[in-house]
Amino acid sequence: MNHRDTALTRVETLTAEIAATDAARDREIARAVYHGATWAQIAAVSGVTAQTAHRKYRWLRWSPTEQTMWCEPPLPTGQ
Repeated sequence: MNHRDTALTRVETLTAEIAATDAARDREIARAVYHGATWAQIAAVSGVTAQTAHRKYRWLRWSPTEQTMWCEPPLPTGQ
C-alpha cells in the first residue's frame, strides 16, 4: 500500500469515527434536554452560543423507555 492509499484509508476511518462521535453527542444532548438541561447549559459544554445550540439540536428527542433518540422535524407550514 502506498502513502496515498494509507492516507485515504485513515481519512475513511476518521470520518467513520467522527460520524459515530457526532451521533453519540446528539444522543446525549437529546437526553440532557429531556432531563431539563437548558440551551445555555448545553451551549456551555458544547463551545457554542445558546442560540446556535438551540438552532442545531432543537429537533432531537429522547425516549427514556426505549433509550433512543430521534429527530422530529417541524410540520410543514403549507406556505
